[in-house]
Amino acid sequence: MKKNFLSLSFLFLFFSAMAQEAFNVDVLPTNVGGKGEFKRVFEQELQYPKDDLAKGTSGKITVSFVVKKDSTVTDVKVSGAPSKTMEKEALRIFNHYLWVPAVKNGVYVATSWYVTFNFEADKYKKICRDRDYSQFKYLPKMKVDTSLKIYTKADQMPMYPSGTFALQDFIKENLEYPRQAQLSNIQGTVIVSFIVEPSGLPTNIGIEKSVGGGCDQEAIRIVELIKWYPAKMDDTLVRAKMSFPIYFVLNDEFKDNSAGEQK
Repeated sequence: MKKNFLSLSFLFLFFSAMAQEAFNVDVLPTNVGGKGEFKRVFEQELQYPKDDLAKGTSGKITVSFVVKKDSTVTDVKVSGAPSKTMEKEALRIFNHYLWVPAVKNGVYVATSWYVTFNFEADKYKKICRDRDYSQFKYLPKMKVDTSLKIYTKADQMPMYPSGTFALQDFIKENLEYPRQAQLSNIQGTVIVSFIVEPSGLPTNIGIEKSVGGGCDQEAIRIVELIKWYPAKMDDTLVRAKMSFPIYFVLNDEFKDNSAGEQK
């Protein structure tokens, strides 16, 4: 009991010091896309360890780290993991995230930060049902790069499986012009950046160019719906960064929304 109390006391002091350091900045560090994207990526990428799922093992796993001013992370540490397999899975998911550094006096600065992953065995079946898969669906007979390296140029960059015209139709059918933007006569092009994973699913969805009036949120929602044919490098499926425009034009239903650009 004494050992557990000392461990909890140490963690409390550790995270209190970390929070104090973080709040000495003007803007806190965050993952690309913010809290909503953090949760979405966790639920999209989570592959609950089989033994832990069978046992109903659950728990909150904290990952502490330093976000450097160049957006890279160092000093990654894990605490609270109920098992080694859950610790490994928490780290695997954590390594998918991109980060925006803290800001102090108008410039990026390095700071300590932490995130918590909530593993809930009893909710995993619902997550799988909502996302429509329990295992990632990779292209048949293709190797998958597990290094998590992000490519901006590859032998083949991500594509929409049915072609650009089909993507244009998909966006037309699914895009809902925000009411606020309609009433305020807001038009323009939202540029969305994201990573296409080897599974073809998007992560780290963020806004490069904003329009406002609810258009940014609608552009993100559309990108979340799109399943891509993933990038390939040396006959291996890899992660790739994309920059994609979503057009908001009133009274112009035939505007081409398919012209994706690699970044």
